[in-house]
Amino acid sequence: MISTNASPELLTTETLRQYARAVPHDPVCWPLMSRLGLEVLVRRDDLVHPALPGNKFYKLHHNLHHAHQEGYTRVVSFGGAHSNHLHALAAAGHLYGFATHGLVRGERPRQLSPTLQDVQALGMTLHFVPRSLYREGAEAVLAQLRNQYGALHVVPEGGANALGSLGAQEIARALEQQLQSAYDAVCVACGTGATLAGIASALPEDKIALGFSVLKGEGGLGAQVASYTDAGNWRLISGFHGGGYGRRLKPNLHQFWHRFEGDSGLMLDPVYTLKMFWGIEQLALRGYWPRGSRLVAIHTGGIQGRRGFHKQAPAMASEAGTTNNNKYHYG
Repeated sequence: MISTNASPELLTTETLRQYARAVPHDPVCWPLMSRLGLEVLVRRDDLVHPALPGNKFYKLHHNLHHAHQEGYTRVVSFGGAHSNHLHALAAAGHLYGFATHGLVRGERPRQLSPTLQDVQALGMTLHFVPRSLYREGAEAVLAQLRNQYGALHVVPEGGANALGSLGAQEIARALEQQLQSAYDAVCVACGTGATLAGIASALPEDKIALGFSVLKGEGGLGAQVASYTDAGNWRLISGFHGGGYGRRLKPNLHQFWHRFEGDSGLMLDPVYTLKMFWGIEQLALRGYWPRGSRLVAIHTGGIQGRRGFHKQAPAMASEAGTTNNNKYHYG
């Protein structure tokens, strides 16, 4: 494991664990699940850190320590116009003194998305990459940036690498320490596989980690999860992508979103956690879990991204008058 005592500005791993152990596990008001005899606790990792909410807090930890240990002062990564990952990386750079660069998929728009406005305000330099070149890995763009700025440490899109998975293990360690195995399964939304792999690696062998894919078609996602962990206690759940990553929501998923937030007062992001909770409900209706089961659903944050779905999103908690602890911060 990489030592995390290299920089006084970066959190040590022990401090990271303290944050993880402070995350609450809240029972959710979910009438349908109650009628089916199932209990769902929501692990509120959307509240883990005021400036770095969600699973990106964990996935960036070892990546940034590695960059520091190797002497890098500039970090570059990839994402779309509403990327939670770029948002988190910009916030981390602002906190810890890294110069950050974001390679954004697509041409520069006339008006930047709220996410990209945020990351610029946090000091991230944006570089827009045509989609064809982006799909090829943007190596030519990276070479140009190195010529212009010097050495750059590259973090994969989404923080999806072994270091990201290593950080995500702290979610499961904290969960197990807090709940003492009083649960049957852990559910998490899955886009790259690193968080699912980290959670599965650190859970007891008799506990199952279920990853709800947000991608249309599993593709190589299962192989990607397997590349990060030797654990066998995980399953990839497909079929609840709602049309694909970042796509406009279909009416049934849109209706579920409004109903769930109205019942629970819990704010979801439309790209990840919404699809996970919808998938949990659909599996429950099919009898996937026996009555009396206790599930833990990981809230991986991403609330800032719902601004990209503002025409479809339920009213924000403050507007609707519901009680909710969700907050997101930009600096």
